[in-house]
Amino acid sequence: MAPRLTRRHALAGSATAILGGTAGCLRGEPPDGTVEYSVLDEIDWESAPPRKETTAGTPKPEFREYPAEGDPDVILILFHNATLDSRMLRPLSAAIADTGVAHVITPDIRGHGPEPIRRGDTDYVGQLTDDLVAIVNTANGLGRPKPLDEFGTVIVGGHGAGGGFATRIGADPLGDSLADAYLLLAPHLGRLLTPTSRRALGGWQELNAQSMLLAGGLNGLGVGLYNDTEVLRYAMPEAARYGGETRSYTFRLATELVPDDHTTITEIKGPTLTLVGSEDEAVQPSAYEPLLGDAENHQLSLLDGVSHLGLMDPSQTLEQTVAWIESLGG
Repeated sequence: MAPRLTRRHALAGSATAILGGTAGCLRGEPPDGTVEYSVLDEIDWESAPPRKETTAGTPKPEFREYPAEGDPDVILILFHNATLDSRMLRPLSAAIADTGVAHVITPDIRGHGPEPIRRGDTDYVGQLTDDLVAIVNTANGLGRPKPLDEFGTVIVGGHGAGGGFATRIGADPLGDSLADAYLLLAPHLGRLLTPTSRRALGGWQELNAQSMLLAGGLNGLGVGLYNDTEVLRYAMPEAARYGGETRSYTFRLATELVPDDHTTITEIKGPTLTLVGSEDEAVQPSAYEPLLGDAENHQLSLLDGVSHLGLMDPSQTLEQTVAWIESLGG
C-alpha cells in the first residue's frame, strides 16, 4: 500500500488552504444568495436503499448500495454534496447502476445523514480518509465475498464538497492504493480565493473568519485545540430542509472537504472526468477550462443550462458519465 496521508500532513496542508480562504473572507461582506434547492423536490429520497455498515467493526461509516445488472467488475464510490446526504444521490446512482456499467456505493460523509454521531463534525482531521479506507476494504459488499478493492476498476467520485474530498484523495499517494479513476461533479477546490469558486460559493457558504484563522494557524503548528469549533454555515431555505440536512461544519470536518489548493486537481494521475454546469451558482464554470485544459488523463465537460445541484439529475449527467466509465475498459 502507498504511504498513508498522516494526520500531521493533513493538518499542515489544511492550514494553508484555510488561511487563504479566510483572507478572502475579510475583504468585505459575502454576497447574498444560495444554490437552487428545488431539484430536491424531484428526488424520492425516502426510497433509497438501507444503510450498511463496513466490516471494520465500527458503527460508522455507513453507505448505500446500488447493484448493477450483469455484475460488472467496476464500482463507483460516490460522495454527496455539502448540507445533503447519500439519499439525494439515489436517482443518479440508480440510473448508473441500471445501465449495467458499474455498481454504485454512496457513503454518508461522517457528520451527515439521518443519524450521525455528531452532526457536522468528525473525531479528528483525517477521519474521512480513514472512513474511505474502511469502505474500500469492506468484505461482503454487493453480495460479493471479497473486499471492494478487489473490483477490476474502483472509481472514487463526489459532488461539490464530496468532489473536493475525492480530489484530495486522488492527488495523494494514498489514492493510488484506493482508486483507479475519479468522477468529479462541480468539485469544490478551495475557499474564497480560489478561481474555481464563486465568492462564498455565491452566498451559499458563510465562513467564521476568526475561528478559521485561529484553528488554521494552530494546526500549522500541529495543535488541534480549536478543531471542534464551528467554522462554516450554509444557507439552506426552510422549504428545502428535510430533517437530515447538515448546515454547519467544524474545522476538522470542513478542512477535509477541499484540497489544499485548486491546482491539486491537476495532480490526479488516474483518468478523471469533471462535469460542471454552465449555470452553477457556487463555482465558476469558466475557470475549470484553463485549469484542466492541459491536465493529463483529464476530461472536462461543461453542461449547458445545468445548476450546481442540477448535476444530481441523471437526465443531465448520465450519458457522459456512462460513456466515460465504459471508456475505462473495466
